Amino acid sequence: MIKRELYLNQIERLIGKEPIKIITGVRRSGKTYLLKSIQEELKNRGVNEENMFLISFESMKYNKIENFKQLDECIINLTENTKGKIYLLFDEIQNVENWEKSINACRVDLDCDIYITGSNSELLSGEMATLISGRYYKINIYPFSFAEFIQYKKEIEKTDTKDLEELFKEYVEYGGMPPIQQVAQQDKYSYLGDIYNTILLKDIVTRHNIRNTDILNRILDYVIMNLGKNFSAGNIAKYMKHERRKISKDTILDYILYSKNACFIHQAPREDIKGKKVLQHNEKYFLVDHGFYQAKYGEIENMGSILENIVYIELLRRGYDVKIGMINKKEIDFVCTKDKEKIYIQVTYQLENDKTIEREFSELAKINDNFDKYVLSMDKLDFSGNGLKHRNMIDFLISDYI
Repeated sequence: MIKRELYLNQIERLIGKEPIKIITGVRRSGKTYLLKSIQEELKNRGVNEENMFLISFESMKYNKIENFKQLDECIINLTENTKGKIYLLFDEIQNVENWEKSINACRVDLDCDIYITGSNSELLSGEMATLISGRYYKINIYPFSFAEFIQYKKEIEKTDTKDLEELFKEYVEYGGMPPIQQVAQQDKYSYLGDIYNTILLKDIVTRHNIRNTDILNRILDYVIMNLGKNFSAGNIAKYMKHERRKISKDTILDYILYSKNACFIHQAPREDIKGKKVLQHNEKYFLVDHGFYQAKYGEIENMGSILENIVYIELLRRGYDVKIGMINKKEIDFVCTKDKEKIYIQVTYQLENDKTIEREFSELAKINDNFDKYVLSMDKLDFSGNGLKHRNMIDFLISDYI
């Protein structure tokens, strides 16, 4: 596997320091490998292996630990004869009830450095999380970016990476979930389907005791079918009624929330750019990895939506807060904020004619501020002008700036 510098760089400056390092992300996005990379870094810094403890709650060795009392006992048994600072690495800790109590006790009682992963974006939202409030640093991990995909091809597969357009076609088709990179091409869709089903079963159905899994699947089918489109719980309820299935809006919202918490889908709220007001309905939803769309439907019906999904996740990966912009009842694909920086982005497949160029650039031109405004497309010709910027999609994805 490749070294994932984006995340390691964030962690390395905190090694040995007090904040608890908490890594969250969808199942199979590379969290376990990141923990092992942290172990390697600790070794490189001279830490003895006897002082490092990796506890995976999906391992046969530790999967019987269900609550904080059992975890306390496990940690005491593992570390009681260890001298010097200890390094505790917990993988998929959301499986342990009230895990925060144990982590807080470790922080108080032991000279330790703590690293945690979990497949739940709301890992720290519970009442118990107040025990470690202000004492942690959270890192969101995502599937491979296109830049990481190229890195994998170059370092692991020893592939010639000069033909970026051909590589991008493969990335668009199968996505960036790390495990599928090692699977033969004819098996990739099937393997993505297996990952999808595992996420549903372990992180949504089992975690929330959902009995009617067919309803959950149909709701997610609707979300995936309408990738990057505005819709509401009411739209889904109408769709389900058409399917002769009656379901309340509250249940729909609950199932979507569970899927968000499992880091499987992401919700992008809408913002009135002029009024600086967040709008409370018809949000957009994106998949954590566009490959799941392909695995479900097998072909691309709307390349624009796939590219929009890729850009949205890339912006999150780069640390932006991302909203959908509205100005004069027209939509700006992304309003992106980080620190005091703001950028506006429109995404399209190709600027194929004057009408498309006018559509994509004209709405950006109506935004009356001095922040940068971009159109991203697959075109190689630069259409920048009048203070508005155009960038090639691939160039944007392989660079570390917008």
